[in-house]
Amino acid sequence: MDRLQINVRLPQELMESLDKRRMELHGTMGKIPSRSDVVRLALEAYLLPAAEKTAVAQKRSAGSNRRSS
Repeated sequence: MDRLQINVRLPQELMESLDKRRMELHGTMGKIPSRSDVVRLALEAYLLPAAEKTAVAQKRSAGSNRRSS
């Protein structure tokens, strides 16, 4: 999947929440996700319909499996 880069400035409170969520996701993802990963997941959850979210998650999972092999 081609990606474009954006730059987002966040207040300290949101950064702290973002970092807290990264630690929470560690158990389910098997690694500590990057801040970009968490922002991407949040945007997908907020903006994409359910069927599209599933397709994006499957593509991401397939890409992760290829990298870890």
